[in-house]
Amino acid sequence: MRRRWRESDWGRARKQQRNTGSTSKWVGSSFDVGVFLGVNILDETIVAAGQNGTTPPAISQSPLPEINVATAAPSAAAETFITANSHLSTPANEEPGPSTLSPNVSRDVDSIRPPSPSSSTALLAPTRSQADRDHHCPQSTETQVSNAAIPPSSIARINGHDLPLPSETPEQRKRGKSKGKDVHVHYEEPPAPPSEVLARRGSAVEETSAGASEQATAENQVKWGDVILRDRMLVRVSYTEDGVSPTFDESQNRVTRHLENEGWAEHIVAWRKDRLELYADHHTPGREWLTGHKKLVYVVPLGNPTTRLSLYSFVDLTFCLTCPPARLKLDSKRQRHFFGSSRGINIFVFKVKCRSRAIDWMWQLWRHLGGQLPPYIDIRSPTLDTRVSIDVPGYDTADLEAAYSVFTRENILGLCEKYLRTVPEFRALMEREHDEGATFELAWRHDTNLDWVWRASDIMDKERKWSVLCGLALSQAGRPAHLEFRRKRHVPTRLHMRDGTRLDEPPAVEGFLDRIRPNSQLKQSLYLVTHDGYLFALNPARAHPPPTPGAPEPAAVFPGSGFSGSEAQHGDTRRRAEVRRGQLQIPEATGVSDLRSIVAVRRAFQLVPKQMERIDVQQAADWEDTDAFWAHAERSESDDEDAGGEVGLANARDKTRLRMRRSFELVLTSGRVVRFEAYSCTTALEWIVRLRPLISYWKKRHQYDARLEMDIAHLSTGRPRITPQHIKDDHEHGHGHRHDTAVVVQSNDDAALPDLDHFHNWCVLDGCRPILKCGRLYGRKGWWGQYKHVQLILISGHLVQFHITGRTSLHHRRDKVIPLLDAYICSGYFAAQYLPDGQYDANAPAVARRYQDGLETDDSQEDTLFVIWYRVPKGLAAGVRRNNFGADIPPLTAKRKVAVFRTRSKLERDAWVWAINAELEKVVRASRSREEAVRSAGELIDT
Repeated sequence: MRRRWRESDWGRARKQQRNTGSTSKWVGSSFDVGVFLGVNILDETIVAAGQNGTTPPAISQSPLPEINVATAAPSAAAETFITANSHLSTPANEEPGPSTLSPNVSRDVDSIRPPSPSSSTALLAPTRSQADRDHHCPQSTETQVSNAAIPPSSIARINGHDLPLPSETPEQRKRGKSKGKDVHVHYEEPPAPPSEVLARRGSAVEETSAGASEQATAENQVKWGDVILRDRMLVRVSYTEDGVSPTFDESQNRVTRHLENEGWAEHIVAWRKDRLELYADHHTPGREWLTGHKKLVYVVPLGNPTTRLSLYSFVDLTFCLTCPPARLKLDSKRQRHFFGSSRGINIFVFKVKCRSRAIDWMWQLWRHLGGQLPPYIDIRSPTLDTRVSIDVPGYDTADLEAAYSVFTRENILGLCEKYLRTVPEFRALMEREHDEGATFELAWRHDTNLDWVWRASDIMDKERKWSVLCGLALSQAGRPAHLEFRRKRHVPTRLHMRDGTRLDEPPAVEGFLDRIRPNSQLKQSLYLVTHDGYLFALNPARAHPPPTPGAPEPAAVFPGSGFSGSEAQHGDTRRRAEVRRGQLQIPEATGVSDLRSIVAVRRAFQLVPKQMERIDVQQAADWEDTDAFWAHAERSESDDEDAGGEVGLANARDKTRLRMRRSFELVLTSGRVVRFEAYSCTTALEWIVRLRPLISYWKKRHQYDARLEMDIAHLSTGRPRITPQHIKDDHEHGHGHRHDTAVVVQSNDDAALPDLDHFHNWCVLDGCRPILKCGRLYGRKGWWGQYKHVQLILISGHLVQFHITGRTSLHHRRDKVIPLLDAYICSGYFAAQYLPDGQYDANAPAVARRYQDGLETDDSQEDTLFVIWYRVPKGLAAGVRRNNFGADIPPLTAKRKVAVFRTRSKLERDAWVWAINAELEKVVRASRSREEAVRSAGELIDT
């Protein structure tokens, strides 16, 4: 080998160069480095032999992947690239279907497959590849399934052909026969000189890899020093000298040792070309006026090859950037070390107020740091337990515009519905869904969390072309989110019981009443109204009763409600006005009571009401199914003769008895009896008739929700149930007792979970009910103090909290109202680590718990915890309006209050965080001008 090198042209030229010095003269007769070994690597016969299935003498016969021949761009002349093609690639000569749909319908569980590396993949800035960035992560493999193993239900009939999944086209099978050992690049013509390549402009660059790279990322659209993205965020900075995982998230944070953490702080985060800049207020008063800009405190170098982006929490949509220490100024000769060391890793966790804005940040950073589009995306249908695969056009050339044009919300919904109807097994189910008036939407799912695709434009009403594709960047702990084709469900208003009966949600009831005090017999005027299974008590002066007949249109009754003129022309205007009226009632309520705490609703039968009554606890468990609960209320002819009010009372002979006939009583589970006096006898009877179905329905509804929540938790996590289920057979055995059989349910970590949208329903997004979400939680003010049982209600732009004072009182005292403007919410380990010392033990064993509605759970403390940072802005709009354009712009160092809450289970915690984040999104979008002023407040350093 050494002798041949010395005798070659290169060896002799190297020896001459040592004697005479350096020279720029070309030497040698060939570019083929194998010449001095006697092998012609660039010989065309080798390529031809490999294509014909024969083996050249110098090449072994080891099997290799199938070969695909891809032609380069026109600007590269007649160059031919021969690359090993993955089985995931789309054939080059395949005729695209409607909007590049791959007509594959199967029950496979893999949703998003990684792109196969090839020489035609465009380079992205910066130039390191995604494989180099994630070399620590194990790559998942997939086993090909033969056509014989595919059930008939997984074959779609399109264009008269049965297309099982997965399968190979004849062109793929033909190319798959060619085997070879090495990958060669053969130039039929000499490559273009560098001067010609550098001189290309305009359309000459568009079809090349350089043109694809130019349009791949957002930072190439601006000049150096210009700001690409800018926002106010809540940021936490940490440091460690040990290595961290490239997919750093809350689970990794929990096990990482030797972390030095700084507290939460609000910063201005600005993205400039290849770095993120974090600004804060100056500590010295007047310093900002002297310097003309905010204080630059941190820098994240995006161009550094060790910088990593990861999704910290899908629930909160917080993202993380890990990087080495960097200089604050480009012209600085020394580094500023935040924690006193030049080594180690800085960890930045970012929390944006608006969820869609956080996804935009994730998508743009993911694309900038080398994220690549997959060859195709699987859209799962949980209802049908199947999937549809849609090809991603331009995934290998980073042609984002082509991918954006296909992956629009309307196009994907239409394609999924169209091709699912082609499968006979699913056609009947789809038709039944449409007969019920169902519509479908897209959602990205991770574990038991959903993120609906419902915002096609950003806060400033600019189009978000990536609104569907942005979910590709949402990968937590190496587990990517997958896209699902789900039914657009609202809060269900119908229950199907086990015995076959059907319960529809009864209409609400409201009106003016007088509460009779048992001891003093004094009257207290109240306005009672029911919303979502809760009884609210209001001051009659702030009751917001329904408009009288002949009143103006609802849009005129509630000015500034936020409804546009086009909405006022629709037929649902009055319904929206009723929703708005209910939202105004809840913050004005002085107390609230759960209808499940009412054991009986009866007509008063004693002149002097009792204060307490003995209640059988065992009988009270299912009181809504007893005959006594539905006992017919006593009626008489005198009830119809009562004219009502003071007029009817003046005509009565026995006024005391008439007042008793006008009254009805509520018996609580604690034994307390509460009496109300209505306007007339018929009004009292109507209250009795209306309240009884409401109590029965909402008690069964809470029980149904609890069973559904336990089923989802069992199927998604695989954990055994706390109390095993049993099936009770009614047939009698020899001793006359029932036989119980345990139910064995297979757990599946990747189950379809079609009922998951019950907890992520569209009533929260569309605001079609006065109460967006409500429930009992444990909360406290600040970081210290004891947790108290509270009733938390989410309405338009606000969280209303009622303190439960005990079982002896009907109403819960109103505690406070939390405005969501400028609020942040975090959950899980991120929130738990900020609890004071001694309040959180990560190693504490899980404790099983059972609640009133039958819910059983053993989730840990951090899985049930969420924290809200909020402030009360000056100039906040009165009422429950989301538009707060007149509110003040707070400084970065503004003091915030803290509210800490604990739910009963992890699924409830996730549903609460999702609902509050959705409402935060609507609050931000309703105050666009103010949000833009908040975002642009504060000057940055000129570059």
